[in-house]
Amino acid sequence: MNSRKILKLALKGCDRDDVAKAIGISKGSLNNQVAGEKPYFPKGHTQNFVDRVVNFIDITYESTGKMILLEQLAEEFGFITIQNPAIKATGTPVVSKVSEILKDFAGVIDEIGKAAEDQRIEPDEAERIRSKWENMKRLTEAFVLACETGVYDK
Repeated sequence: MNSRKILKLALKGCDRDDVAKAIGISKGSLNNQVAGEKPYFPKGHTQNFVDRVVNFIDITYESTGKMILLEQLAEEFGFITIQNPAIKATGTPVVSKVSEILKDFAGVIDEIGKAAEDQRIEPDEAERIRSKWENMKRLTEAFVLACETGVYDK
């Protein structure tokens, strides 16, 4: 991961003076973190705040098996995290994978229909809907990643 590149992208269009002031450092310190220069570490060995957060996530993930910090940060900003599935080479024709996705989607719709029959959706029904939805998202994401990496371009 190139944290300096991430910092540059995040700061694009921002007034660095305002950003530095908001986080309580000088503009020079902010620029040093982006550039990877002292007083932090020699160039190329930066431990800027992005690197520190990533290290913290790595350490806590190795200890707990959970991405609590990452998940909570995403939730704080109105997002959810979905782990990219491993891409496996497959001999399955693309039409079969599309059919599988459509069946999963139909399963989500069916679960919603069953839950809504009585014009109410109870917490346990919502949990079943969520479970089917998460499974369909994983399946679809795996398919899209496989497409992007050329698994189906032969």
